[in-house]
Amino acid sequence: MTSNPKPMVINQQYRPRLFFVLLITVLLAGCSGEEEQSIQEEAARLVAVETITLKPDQFSDYIRITGTVEAIEDAVVSAESQGRIQQIADRGARIEKGEPIAQLDDRLIRSQYNAAKTNFRLAQNTFERLKPLHADSIISTQDFDNARAQRDQAEAQLEQAEKQLEDSEIKAPFSGRVEERFIDNGELISPGMPVVRLVNTDRIRVLAGIPERYSGEITEGTETEIHLDDATNSTLQSTITYAGNVIDPDTRTYTVEIEFANPDRLVKPDMVVDLRVKRRQLEQAIIIPRTAVLRSQDGVHVFSAVENGGEKFARLTEIETGETSGALVEVVGGLQEDHEIVISGLSNLNDGDRLNILNNETSIVRAEKLSNADRPFVSY
Repeated sequence: MTSNPKPMVINQQYRPRLFFVLLITVLLAGCSGEEEQSIQEEAARLVAVETITLKPDQFSDYIRITGTVEAIEDAVVSAESQGRIQQIADRGARIEKGEPIAQLDDRLIRSQYNAAKTNFRLAQNTFERLKPLHADSIISTQDFDNARAQRDQAEAQLEQAEKQLEDSEIKAPFSGRVEERFIDNGELISPGMPVVRLVNTDRIRVLAGIPERYSGEITEGTETEIHLDDATNSTLQSTITYAGNVIDPDTRTYTVEIEFANPDRLVKPDMVVDLRVKRRQLEQAIIIPRTAVLRSQDGVHVFSAVENGGEKFARLTEIETGETSGALVEVVGGLQEDHEIVISGLSNLNDGDRLNILNNETSIVRAEKLSNADRPFVSY
């Protein structure tokens, strides 16, 4: 016996969905190709995004390194004479070049100086009196030579006493600020003993190491930006004033120095600063934000905005990138001038989605905004 087939039973919850699928199928079957495309476009999701229109611009390629600040004039001033400290500058005092930092008790030294000065005058007068007598052969040459030797010896002793008297006043070799004091009033010091540390921060320098692979590109005169990670969060502009010719075998870097004025003394010795050193500059380059770039095993892509029927749709476009600097990347293939690409809203975007463009600007304007956000600038 042949059994009658059982009728198909459709679950109640799937009936509305099946009806919608059948309706779309009937509509597509009865439409032309253009009408079918129109229905598909209407069915595409609408996604809110921001876009940029590509315009060629300059592109500066930077490398990022860290450097250490040091004062150009930083010295420990020591005593050159023996004595007891009568007066010394306080820590934090500003001392100009040639002004006294400390004063020794010079009473003994001054008395020795006065005695040496008197002896020299006596020896000089004796020598002058004997000079005409020797010329008239009244005294022997030996007596005259002895008088001259005594005069020269007295002069040397006077110079020595004068130097000791000068050394009793310890003077600043350059203008600066007393940062450390190693002795106090009343202490007895001897030659070579440290007295104060004097530092001048009106002009300073940054020391950094450049990887050896950039030795042919980063040299003296290369533009550099110095970012201060302090309360001001500012960035200074300068140039490399010295580039070494020797590679450090341990770090494989060569030393560079950046000197610059520090009138407000915002930069302090031993600070660690971030440096952006310009490697090279490209002209008429296509620059886009790094956030617009999608990288996968299939390659590098962006979403282009393609117009169709008065609306814009997302199209996944393969590109080739070049140099990268901070938040910006150079595009060397796949895009051209006046192309429009999506830069925000990518996480919810698929190929073929309709675009609700909330904002559009040129790539030049966007690059300037990203650069300023990446490096706030204060000019001196």
